[in-house]
Amino acid sequence: MKKLLNGNEAAAAGARLSKVQVIPSYPITPSFPVHHQLARDVMEGKLQARFINMESDQSAIAAAVGASLGGLRTFTATNSQGLAYMSEHLFYASGLRLPIVMAVVSRALSAPHCRFADHGDVLAQKTSGWMIFFCETHQEILDTCIQLYKICEDPRVQTPAMLGYESYIQSHTFEPVDVPAEEAVDAYLGQRKALGNVVDPDHPLSINPATPPALYMDFKYQQWKAMEGSLTIIEEVRQSFRDAFRRDHGGAVDTQRMEDAEVAVATMGSMARTSRQAILELRKEGVRAGLLRLRAFRPFPAGQLRKCLASVERVVVLDKNSSPGAGGGLYDELRAALYDGNGRGKGPPKVFGYIAGLGGRDVTVGDIKQAVRASVPGKEGLHWMGFPDE
Repeated sequence: MKKLLNGNEAAAAGARLSKVQVIPSYPITPSFPVHHQLARDVMEGKLQARFINMESDQSAIAAAVGASLGGLRTFTATNSQGLAYMSEHLFYASGLRLPIVMAVVSRALSAPHCRFADHGDVLAQKTSGWMIFFCETHQEILDTCIQLYKICEDPRVQTPAMLGYESYIQSHTFEPVDVPAEEAVDAYLGQRKALGNVVDPDHPLSINPATPPALYMDFKYQQWKAMEGSLTIIEEVRQSFRDAFRRDHGGAVDTQRMEDAEVAVATMGSMARTSRQAILELRKEGVRAGLLRLRAFRPFPAGQLRKCLASVERVVVLDKNSSPGAGGGLYDELRAALYDGNGRGKGPPKVFGYIAGLGGRDVTVGDIKQAVRASVPGKEGLHWMGFPDE
């Protein structure tokens, strides 16, 4: 059924269709409408779930950890300072291997105070052990929510995930969204699987005991292997979702016009839409440009990226985040991945990084085309879009 939904409503619909059972909630702008819609769904009997009003974002994620340990399918939402406040318990959730899904409506971190979008809040948590997905469309927000439960609850993964989309640009704008029937999602997703870390009062076990050095690294190695192996599961879920619902947003990576590209634009989230138009216009001007869109920043699909860029001469990376003293998250990690080689005798492509769109600043088709035109030998490295001296 086609509905006109904003991004927050699409995320709430994905959670409702996934039959989440516990929703710990603390309101923060601009993610609070996700909780508002789910509270209404519970009140109207559309969703049989426990909606819990919490006193802080930290309390919300702590409650999510407890509910997931109890074997219940759990969902919450936050952004920006709220996500930062959750940080302590994000590591508990991943270390305990809990398949929580959380919508993160990316909003610039203070200071200065800002209500608009960039990816700095999410990428500040890139070492937390959570899977991190970025969405381009409202349809992808809904579909990815469902897919993430399929991925996270797989016994080979058992890892929490962030469903990332952007404040106002996506959270409060409206698009037509195909909302699948509940029966179809039930058949596809099923009930949450009984995992080994679920608390059972009849069979007590110790949760998060003090762990000596001889064992701590073993736990972290297993966690690392599960995240690395999830790339295979992401592709499996991509294919099974496409078979079930006839929609395909890509796996960890989505591409456009990369078959003969001489220059690739690499980005995540909403800037991919603007980049698609820039690529079409560049093609008409005789520039063989292509798009490389990351859906999954964690796990980072280094091997897939090397393969996609095997014949490309130049890569223009658009980052809606910055790491003072280093670069942009995608720029830094893509360059590191290419350093390992990509099967080319002539070496990896030249990489040009652009910090763009921080705090919701507009990034236009013309800006992206200019960045591609400026990607000439000798200009490799990091630049700030809109700052001529950079």
